[in-house]
Amino acid sequence: MSHVYSLDNSINSFFEAQSATRRECDEMALKLVGGQIKPSPIQGAFSYTVIAGAAQSKIVQFRAQSSLLDMDALSLAHRIHPQTVVPVTFHNTIGDEESSPLTVYVMDRISGVTIIEAGMINEDTEGDRLVAESGRINTIKDFARFFAEAWKSPQPLSVSQRTAIHLQQTQDLEHLINSLPSHFTDTFVQLQQDLQLLFADEFPAVLRHDDLCELNILVDPETGSITRIIDWADASILPFGCDLYGVLNVMGWMDMDGWRWHNNHRELEKTFWNTFQEEIGGIDEGQRERIRIASVLGIFLRYGFTWDMEMRKRPIVVGDGSFKYLNAFVGGSGEGMFGVRGL
Repeated sequence: MSHVYSLDNSINSFFEAQSATRRECDEMALKLVGGQIKPSPIQGAFSYTVIAGAAQSKIVQFRAQSSLLDMDALSLAHRIHPQTVVPVTFHNTIGDEESSPLTVYVMDRISGVTIIEAGMINEDTEGDRLVAESGRINTIKDFARFFAEAWKSPQPLSVSQRTAIHLQQTQDLEHLINSLPSHFTDTFVQLQQDLQLLFADEFPAVLRHDDLCELNILVDPETGSITRIIDWADASILPFGCDLYGVLNVMGWMDMDGWRWHNNHRELEKTFWNTFQEEIGGIDEGQRERIRIASVLGIFLRYGFTWDMEMRKRPIVVGDGSFKYLNAFVGGSGEGMFGVRGL
């Protein structure tokens, strides 16, 4: 499989819209933690991240004002997921305070590579394929445990908060149904009818990661075990299952020709649900249906909208990169439509 990614282009594109320079950020990172400064091999769209500190043991991240970390949400995420969420320390800002300053965060570096990097191994031989498939099984099991931790840590919401979230999701769906191609219409209509089921008292609201994409899941390149879930900038409390689309990023990959499913994606899906139910002690049919509905909603919320550098949200159009994901997962063009197919 091939992925086209340029580290320099990504970094240069980020700094085009910032008041601080890359050199200034590197100098600040050196001052904060010392060591040799090295950019992270994969950069986010709204941040610049370097590896530094003694023995390269620290991460220093410079985030745009449009994508600040919610320290309270991060603290909650660490309490719920102590093995995969690392504590973060805030360290002021850098750049022009009147024009796009960057906010600085420091955290311990945890070993691991992104799902994208893990997927770059050669699978031409039978031995390599078996090693890759075994690694993905370990990844999917850890992901199931991650979601089980969220399920077992429901977050309280008042009636007014549930009503406000329900209204926001309804409005988001209305924006999408008026802009996306007609082959999504049947799914939209059914989702609008089912949406209220997610806001019943008996269905848990949990801390939801807003962007469980391939860049934000780190794994051990040898075993496939998840070492860290990063970038909780837009974490929020939503009905359980709205970030289950993240599991799909373990079951396949996107290349220039579109979405492709791994050969063992059916086994991966079955393993995920078996492990999840073992961890939480099982669920009834009503909860299964609600999780299925939430998974479809989450796919639309994640891939149905896109953001510019000022974080202005708009529905995607056919030419946007996210459209390929949306079409593969719920548009009828993919073999393994996890969110629609259900549990």
